[in-house]
Amino acid sequence: MAVLIAAEMLYSHFHQKALYNGKDTVINLLCSSLNFLNDVVFRGITLTLLTWAYSYRLFSFEDKGLIYWGLLFFAQDFAYYALHYVDHYCRFFWATHVTHHSSEKFNFTVAIRSSVFQPYYRWLYFVPIALLGFEALDVVFMYAACQVYGFWVHTETVKKLPAWFEFIFVTPSHHRVHHASNVEYLDSNMGMVLIIWDRLFGTFRPEQETVKPVYGLTKNIDSFHPVDVVFHEWKAIREDWKTAPDWKSKVSYVFGPPGWSHDGSRLTSKQLREKNLGQKT
Repeated sequence: MAVLIAAEMLYSHFHQKALYNGKDTVINLLCSSLNFLNDVVFRGITLTLLTWAYSYRLFSFEDKGLIYWGLLFFAQDFAYYALHYVDHYCRFFWATHVTHHSSEKFNFTVAIRSSVFQPYYRWLYFVPIALLGFEALDVVFMYAACQVYGFWVHTETVKKLPAWFEFIFVTPSHHRVHHASNVEYLDSNMGMVLIIWDRLFGTFRPEQETVKPVYGLTKNIDSFHPVDVVFHEWKAIREDWKTAPDWKSKVSYVFGPPGWSHDGSRLTSKQLREKNLGQKT
């Protein structure tokens, strides 16, 4: 990863691509470090919980052959899709995940601009895998392996790949769309390794030649301060909670989709797309 980051930095410098920003890169590395520390702290608990779930497994595999690892890969990749989908459509979890999306650049260091507190809840999505008969350490290993794949798709230097590859796997083209704040691209392409989950569940959108991705948020935070980067959405939730007119609104501000507002002053990604489509029509 370090070699790829260095190579991309040199490419950006000598070709004047402006792919990197010094302060942004520092924040990316800081978020990665904080996520790593939380992961280390919670890893033992995660393994304990998954081992407990495995003790109630529904199936048992006679050996860890190709079928075992193949099924584990598909189960893990789908679990990540589910995790990622919820992170985008439930504001409570978006408040953690938004850190990964707040960079206005798109480069290899953005890949390690981690959702700092995600290690404390992502184990919930691994429990069903353990219940299906996959051992705890194997589940965690496969998650790490899929994460390694997810690193290389965070780049503008790789254009579209052969059609068959683009159809099956997540590519830089797909992931540029995922990180874009353009209305046409919001909340799409959630997969880590396989793009087939997005195709199956209606969250796939291709990169269009006429719509260049604009990275960042629909409302950027305009700050490189670590506290703002990590906690800005939690602060916004607190303010919305204070002004909510009733308990239903309070709950919706926390667990509803990002952008939801009781008075329609803000719009969700679905509402933004519908509005954008209506304007084009």
